[in-house]
Amino acid sequence: MKTLVKSTLLIAFVGSLKAQSAFVYINEKVNGIDIPIERVECEITINDSIVKKKTSQNDGSIGRFSLEKGKHRIKASSEEFQDSPVIEFIVNESKTTTLSIVLIRLTPTQLEEKKKKLKKD
Repeated sequence: MKTLVKSTLLIAFVGSLKAQSAFVYINEKVNGIDIPIERVECEITINDSIVKKKTSQNDGSIGRFSLEKGKHRIKASSEEFQDSPVIEFIVNESKTTTLSIVLIRLTPTQLEEKKKKLKKD
């Protein structure tokens, strides 16, 4: 009887685990082809409330973010790239949503202006 109760509780617990997430990659377009941005520190903002500093891996991946199911917004920023536009996406229950954020590399002049602006703020 104890085994039956334990099994039932375990099944109920496993059934209640409904993890959903977003897995994020950052890329840049070079001659129309998406190229992973490797080993670059980025700031990822989700729903204007979650802010994480992450460093991209060799494949451009930033990592997995556990989120509630539903509609979300994400943007990425990095020192040497323009801030990405805000991307809206949907996370489904018990699923992982894969996102690819394309960043545009700043020219040397734009990079200098961005650094000056950050110093003023």
